Amino acid sequence: MATRGIANILAKKATDVVIVSALRTPFTKSLRGGLANMYPEELLASVLKATIDRSGINPAEVNDVLTGAVLQTLGGQKASATAIKKVGFPFTTTSGTVNRQCSSSAQAASFMAGAIQSGSVDVGIAAGVESMTMDYFPHRGIPTRVSEAMISEPGEAQDVLMPMGITSENVASEFGISREDQDVFAALSHEKAAQAWADGFYSDEVIPVTARKVYNEKKGEKPPEDGSVEWVTISKDDGVRAGTTAESLAKLKPVFSESGATTAGNSSQISDGASAVLLMSRTKADALGLKPIGKFVASVTAGVPARLMGIAPAVAVPKLLNLAGLNVSDIDVFELNEAFASQSLYCIREIGVDVAKLNPGGGAIAIGHPLGATGGRCIATLLNGLGRSGGKLGVVSMCASTGQGYAGLFAAE
Repeated sequence: MATRGIANILAKKATDVVIVSALRTPFTKSLRGGLANMYPEELLASVLKATIDRSGINPAEVNDVLTGAVLQTLGGQKASATAIKKVGFPFTTTSGTVNRQCSSSAQAASFMAGAIQSGSVDVGIAAGVESMTMDYFPHRGIPTRVSEAMISEPGEAQDVLMPMGITSENVASEFGISREDQDVFAALSHEKAAQAWADGFYSDEVIPVTARKVYNEKKGEKPPEDGSVEWVTISKDDGVRAGTTAESLAKLKPVFSESGATTAGNSSQISDGASAVLLMSRTKADALGLKPIGKFVASVTAGVPARLMGIAPAVAVPKLLNLAGLNVSDIDVFELNEAFASQSLYCIREIGVDVAKLNPGGGAIAIGHPLGATGGRCIATLLNGLGRSGGKLGVVSMCASTGQGYAGLFAAE
């Protein structure tokens, strides 16, 4: 069954939903990173402009743009729409936002692929953006108001408001994920990401962003006295720490529980960034003379207890593979979002992922996790990795707050 599944997936059909471009900005540390002085709509505009310029697509050909957005005011709709209009998309290009928490821009890609398959859209962009500098603090993703009647009793309704770090501790304690193993995993994420940047792995995927300079007062940097704005080019993820070791991470104190194992070092980084994936039918790509870099095959979502939300990929990935008629061994690269080392280790073990196929360019512990942008980043990184390795099939998966997971299957072209 698996072999027939692979042959069918890799066959090129006119009805395929292909990906022509998959780009992202650098992901930088919130508050003090290189993009901290940029608004989310500015980051989104940067990656959308690069998508137009690099692909050569006429903006008028794009029917719809869906943007993954988790934290922005009013669901990010009007801020995202300003970016879409600003970079030159005409009023005929519609826009919308998607919020499935950490999987928002991946879900946007799935929704867009479905629209293309149905014939209601010819060309669409699935984007994602988050400025956690501007929108994460002080509420940290927890609603400022929820009906007390809805959450007055222990259970799933109450658990959806649980801080993500506590869900990480729950996974670690209930499934025996040790602090040592978590720190080893986190150090490896930095090691792989540092090596990937050194090897030029991200040179085609990451677009430079012209940003307002962030001044490091500890280093004696001060803004100009005349109030002028200094602009700099940010071209690299700034959360990657070469030389990070499990031993150095072991010195960090737990963040969410004094007796816990989740630290700032073995958790995904709070980040700023944006991503964009350009999709269309193969017939349309041929008509426009555009060369696909990959294609969307299928995706699923899966629900798990909210207090254990991190285990969701271990449910979503098998569900996806069963749908596609594939085995774990058929997949060449897995891009598993590293929300926390605890849940990543659980999912890797449960799914049976070959560590050599996992996050070859590092993951969110090193790169960062700007919520709405992460799904698109994972798709771009997956296709990038498949293109470099010669692999054919890849899976993107992540857990999402409120107790759910996403898994998507993609094929290289």
